[in-house]
Amino acid sequence: MDIRTISENPFSLEYTTQGDDKNINGTVHGGILFYVCDEAIGRYVKHIGRVGAAADANIHYYRPVQIGQKITAVLHERKVGKKLGIFFVEAKDEGGKLLADSLFTVAFLD
Repeated sequence: MDIRTISENPFSLEYTTQGDDKNINGTVHGGILFYVCDEAIGRYVKHIGRVGAAADANIHYYRPVQIGQKITAVLHERKVGKKLGIFFVEAKDEGGKLLADSLFTVAFLD
């Protein structure tokens, strides 16, 4: 998957969906949206110099994504402590409409 970081403040990345991302309904599989949000978390944790893994995650889907549509994931840091971090990610389309949002708890391993 060709996901690229596009900004560090706010931390965000983008991905343009492809034919292989299709679900049984012909739209993008929700797992692709989840993966893009999860990838934002992983890249951000590395960006801040930490090592961690998702301990918990929750996602809410708001509208379907079409093949060929660009997804932009924007990360918001809620709280970062010694052992855990809480992060909120919004996935939006090119027009800024909310596609999904997710809340992740990351357990720091360092």
